[in-house]
Amino acid sequence: MKKFLLAVIFVLGFTISFGSTSITLPNEKVSVVNEILVYNGSPFTGNIIMNESDKADGYSGSISFKNGHLDGLTDLRNDGKKQQMKFTVVNAKFDGELIMKDPEQSINIMLDIKKGAIIKYFGNIQEEFKYNLNFINNLANGTMEVSGQKLEFKNGIAKGPQGQEVRLSLNPATGDMEMAAYVNGKIAGSQTIPNVLTPQYLESFLFLAITATNN
Repeated sequence: MKKFLLAVIFVLGFTISFGSTSITLPNEKVSVVNEILVYNGSPFTGNIIMNESDKADGYSGSISFKNGHLDGLTDLRNDGKKQQMKFTVVNAKFDGELIMKDPEQSINIMLDIKKGAIIKYFGNIQEEFKYNLNFINNLANGTMEVSGQKLEFKNGIAKGPQGQEVRLSLNPATGDMEMAAYVNGKIAGSQTIPNVLTPQYLESFLFLAITATNN
């Protein structure tokens, strides 16, 4: 079970209860069929909790599912190792606070998400990627640092290292970030930074970990 926390944190609220069923792994009644978590032949609704071995290693918490997919509050942690993975899924989208911390992997991510769109982004990933951004009216405010190169945004605009104007905004429908560079008022290049951090993306890693745990 602890493999879930380690696997998902390595990759990059409120409580909703949809059932009283709680299970641990390994469990011969659990499988993944067509990208749906199945328990005893039906899509699983309930919580996967830590088994006794996981608890002895310092892990606590649970993963919440509804009809075979992530739904509700998931909060897994190891206080001794200062590891945590926490998020809430509502209507197949992250909503509220999302935390992923693992000092051993130099990962510290804290997001504030509204219906799948990131509105606050604080992150330090292996000292290589650093974000401290707020999106106000979908425009970036704060700092973004990649490999030591830092951009400071105000109302969606920053000055690039070669004097170009860099614009960063949020697409609230997809959660993607849109970045464009302008030179003398003319666009010189653009890039979409896709919002890969979705419940469906995390599910793919969780389901691999579930299958591995059960084998």
